[in-house]
Amino acid sequence: MFFPTLELIASTDVICADINDTVNDALQKMNEHAHRSIVVINGPLHHIITSKDLIRLKVEKIDFSTPLSQIPLYTLPRLSKESSVINALNMTDKMGEYICVCNEDGSLYGLVTNSDIVASVDPQVVLESLQLGTIFDKKFGFKSFDCSESMDNILEYMKDALSDCVIIQDKSLPVGIVTSKDILKFIDDDHSTSITAKEVMSSPIETMCSTATINDALSFFKSHHYKRIVVVDENGTIIGIVTQQDLISRTYLKWSQLVNTHYDKFEELNQILQQKNKQLATLATKDSLTSINNRHMFAELFDKELATSKRYGIDISLLMLDLDDFKKVNDTYGHNIGDYVLKTFSSIVTELIREADVFARWGGEEFVVLLQHTNCDQAYVAAEKTRLAVEAHTFNQVGHITCSIGITRVNIEDILSIAIERADQALYAAKHQGRNQTITCTSC
Repeated sequence: MFFPTLELIASTDVICADINDTVNDALQKMNEHAHRSIVVINGPLHHIITSKDLIRLKVEKIDFSTPLSQIPLYTLPRLSKESSVINALNMTDKMGEYICVCNEDGSLYGLVTNSDIVASVDPQVVLESLQLGTIFDKKFGFKSFDCSESMDNILEYMKDALSDCVIIQDKSLPVGIVTSKDILKFIDDDHSTSITAKEVMSSPIETMCSTATINDALSFFKSHHYKRIVVVDENGTIIGIVTQQDLISRTYLKWSQLVNTHYDKFEELNQILQQKNKQLATLATKDSLTSINNRHMFAELFDKELATSKRYGIDISLLMLDLDDFKKVNDTYGHNIGDYVLKTFSSIVTELIREADVFARWGGEEFVVLLQHTNCDQAYVAAEKTRLAVEAHTFNQVGHITCSIGITRVNIEDILSIAIERADQALYAAKHQGRNQTITCTSC
């Protein structure tokens, strides 16, 4: 079970609604079960509604008595519960996106997320799922004696044996163990070697089932301070004795065998994870709607540019741009058109600024541009060029939209929040003076 099946990692604590139920029905079920998502059953298809979807519907003033069949729903990708995590890795584009795990008849079994999938191929998780019995390709040899056996025969065996213990049985059932520690006590007590093993053995014998995990065995060693574990199968039959050192060495041997056996899968997994790393890097630095820098990335780049400015005495200026009356666009045309306007606006600005300039979405309809090698007068020219281009553009369905811009010089003693505050004050002045204007901060 090196690459687990989806059946083993899927969450089965899932609530469902029918496609003919209403939005309010779904909301009630989510609240009743304290869930943030619900699967919508639509024949062979499975959709999902999350708390974010309900928030969007509320903002868009959608009547919650509307049937789910009339609401745009995301259709979940589907995989059989027998599928490997390798099959699932390529099906998720974003962290947290769901995959529907299905039974053989196509009915819902459970859900997995991308984080579930990635976690399941972590080496530590593999060790937590690897069963103790799997480290033995065959029964690990051990020696047993009947409880009536004389210690004389046991000593004769142990003096040359590699193992430092023997199992004591009564009618083929394990009843005790004689270890080197027991032997030392036996010798110290100066007993006759003719006494039986039953009188010397440690009993009862503690065992661990072969279905326990490697981590379970290591925890057993730690908590009991034992040197060895007697491993039994599900019927209680002894299959071997393993020491902590042997357990670790055999675990690494098994890991090596798995690596060789699954080399092709590792190659595929490595390629998939490299692609995932690129996707996650994009998610961490880019705005998901407009694909320009996000606020976090802008903060990092601002610090780098400010350091360069301090070192070489380069002028840099900051623009803060805000779409005028953008709320009216959302209220009148809906959020889909609003998103289109934001993306189009971003494209217009991107085409006008230089490649070395830093453009980012600050939040909502607010954007920022960091202009390198640019003083306030030059920044004003660039800002006006942008403002006029936006004003001249015809947005589908909406028509013409304007923007207001605030400008500030970035001083060498500035931190981002201080520069943003000055640019925001200039932007506020542009709004206050009638919008569709560019205002430069008085400190420039």
